[in-house]
Amino acid sequence: MDIYREVFIFIPEFLQGLFYLGSLIAIIIFLSGSYFRIRLWFRAPAEEGLLRQNPLRFLLKGLLYLLSPECLFARRVFLRSPLRAWMLILVYWGFLILFVGTVVVAIDHYLKAGILRGNIYLVFSLILDAGGLGLLIGTAFFISRRLFLKKEVLSGWYDLSVLFLLLIIVISGFSVEGIRLAITHRSDLSPVGVLFSILFQGASESLYLIFWFIHVLSALCFIAYIPFSKQFHMFASQITTVLSIEREGRLKELVHD
Repeated sequence: MDIYREVFIFIPEFLQGLFYLGSLIAIIIFLSGSYFRIRLWFRAPAEEGLLRQNPLRFLLKGLLYLLSPECLFARRVFLRSPLRAWMLILVYWGFLILFVGTVVVAIDHYLKAGILRGNIYLVFSLILDAGGLGLLIGTAFFISRRLFLKKEVLSGWYDLSVLFLLLIIVISGFSVEGIRLAITHRSDLSPVGVLFSILFQGASESLYLIFWFIHVLSALCFIAYIPFSKQFHMFASQITTVLSIEREGRLKELVHD
């Protein structure tokens, strides 16, 4: 049997339309919020000059810094707490794997490439499963850390709400996968998904729709909320780092001149 990823399985067309509409709204809110947040950083004369010289190059460097070893392997955090650094790596890599995986699925679906089939799909499914598990473990760790450590270490319910939202996304995603496997009686190379399928034996398509709706709604809310949360620092810190590097480079040029 040719195993492949069937997008929008069990999802009626009107819900697919709502998904596209909700995605558009979430992206608009994310881009608008990000624009107004970043705009505040360029009010200083030095930053304005850097931005006006070549804004595209500057912003691309800021985004590419997200893939630097400093971010991918949490080097600075390791100096303070190796355990926290490993958990941060699980969250970062898990989120990155799921994001890239979602993009790949979308490209394969809309271009009708047919790449995600057979053994390629099985390996792809295993990688996404591992990414989701890492994100689940890391998120659960940081939630526990904020709930049970001393009050001065806690960052409040404001930050906890974002972590809980991320936890809902992961658990609902595994639930959707598990219900799909239980209904179709498939055994994809997804250990966590298979475990969830055991929990959802005898589940109906109606239950699938409920968890799918929870998963999509929580994911879109997370995307729209990022620019207005403290988690925006994962973008902001990279852009401000590039700013400082650019300023240091200018100062060195002035000194040498």
